[in-house]
Amino acid sequence: MLSVKKSSKVAAVDFIPAWGDLEGNIKRLVEATEKVASQGIDYAVFPETAVSGYLFSDFTEIAPYLDTIPGKTTDAILPILAKTGMYMSVGIAEKDTESGLAYNSAVLMGPEGIVGKYRKIGLNSQDQKIFAVGNTGVKIFDTKIGRIALLICYDDTYWQYARLAAVEGAQIIGWHSVSDRMMPDATPEEKMGDHSTVSHVQHMSAFNGVWTICATRSGIETSLISRAQLYYNGGSSIWAPSGHKITQAPVVSPLMLEPGLNGIYTAFIDLEEADQKRSFLLNQRRPELYFPTLALHRSPTDTNAVSAKEEVKLTAIQWNTDFADLSNLKLTENELLILPEFSSIPYTNDANLILSHAEKQGGIFEQTLSKIALEGKGYIVGSYPEIDADKFYHTVVLAGPNGTILARYRVTHLNDRDKNWATPGNAISITTTPIGRIALAAAHELTIVELGGVYCTLRANVIAAPAGIPTDLRVEIASHLYSIENPPTDRAEFFPYATATLNQLWVVCGGRRKGDFTTAGIYGPEPVVLTPTLTAGENDKSISYKTAIPSAYTWINQERLIHGQQSIWFTPLVK
Repeated sequence: MLSVKKSSKVAAVDFIPAWGDLEGNIKRLVEATEKVASQGIDYAVFPETAVSGYLFSDFTEIAPYLDTIPGKTTDAILPILAKTGMYMSVGIAEKDTESGLAYNSAVLMGPEGIVGKYRKIGLNSQDQKIFAVGNTGVKIFDTKIGRIALLICYDDTYWQYARLAAVEGAQIIGWHSVSDRMMPDATPEEKMGDHSTVSHVQHMSAFNGVWTICATRSGIETSLISRAQLYYNGGSSIWAPSGHKITQAPVVSPLMLEPGLNGIYTAFIDLEEADQKRSFLLNQRRPELYFPTLALHRSPTDTNAVSAKEEVKLTAIQWNTDFADLSNLKLTENELLILPEFSSIPYTNDANLILSHAEKQGGIFEQTLSKIALEGKGYIVGSYPEIDADKFYHTVVLAGPNGTILARYRVTHLNDRDKNWATPGNAISITTTPIGRIALAAAHELTIVELGGVYCTLRANVIAAPAGIPTDLRVEIASHLYSIENPPTDRAEFFPYATATLNQLWVVCGGRRKGDFTTAGIYGPEPVVLTPTLTAGENDKSISYKTAIPSAYTWINQERLIHGQQSIWFTPLVK
């Protein structure tokens, strides 16, 4: 049996290759590996395409700089690892010896030799000019320092690949990237094409309870053929199983930098922490609710999607923990207003108090919401404790402009508080309305990444999610990775933010303010450039945002996201 080291020192390495210099980059990588190993590192992650560069126009351009696995790079690195005992993974533009195709690959090596490789599945538009879609699946590699999965750059645009790693038992994800950005002086039109994979990485740890070691590069890359350029801002980082950031390289304006080692960013990791957090999160899953939706391919002929644009006003109500008042709520036409959870009472964890307000369907609470919606010709969402025979449910309801309840959703993923009194529901809820497809959830359920994924797959435009009090996990993504004013860093709740971003839809949470933070927020589908993340201020009774559904987009939208998925790999998510 493999003897596993419970605690290790790991590193995210900023390494800069010279464009189109395979032999020179291998020499630079050898030098960098020796320097990293000399710092007592147990596992080091190097960037994507580290021995070729990334910016190539087509296969013929990159062909001279492809390597095989095993090949020149592994032959040069393995003696160092055998001598030092270090593990490392590095991105290689790989030539398949049988087909001749190129793959954007990462190889994991250690003192015992080549441990395994991964071929990138989530290809972006640049990858598609050169590389075939990866055919290895997401594998877990057992090593002396833990169970490691490898992912590459744009893979993190999709929540599924990190989740597959967690379901298979990963303790560590090594993520290899060349995350490009616009130059600081880019025009507004140029920034509309901006995307930053390094600004996504927090979700891999937060949803899955794994250590994530994220290596990306800095500098400006210039093709010696086309003279085209890509700009890199750095930002290599390491994230704990809790979703909190341990360390991050500076996020800086792109500069012309010399090829070679540019930075080593280290942390100590504990495998037990990953095992405990991952098990806790995965035990909240209910795969029977995701079956078979998440495993089915969705083509451009999907008829669920809303096509006609409609203007809508999104509103999140904010109350303090000791307050609740339905009497003064007003709606306007085409407004969707979300209340805090248990919307008729102050915030409480007391099961007896919650149950003392339990009602049957059609009771006073539903009547009140229906009246508000009818008077304002809008839509309102709230939640209440429902009693049905001898069972209680945490039920979220949507009332519409005709003065009726359009949808009821019995919360399917219960938190620790609700497990004390509630029965979980057994069905999700999406309702087609003139202002789009509205999905219902309780905000605490958004920690279960599959729920947002199901709603995305079924083409929801908005998740209406009544919320309780703030959690201890907020957006910790470096503020310099955003092109918008007032980035969400350090103030916005992470899970609704990530749910909106990963699924390209709106998430609106009516919520409570406690201390300096609030769960009342509006989270847009493309927060890096286009849609601001709005959280209620200290004295705000509500916040609102006017938008169009389906929403405007920059480099991605929900349709592109869904069509880019490779659902052939997703069966483990529904088992």
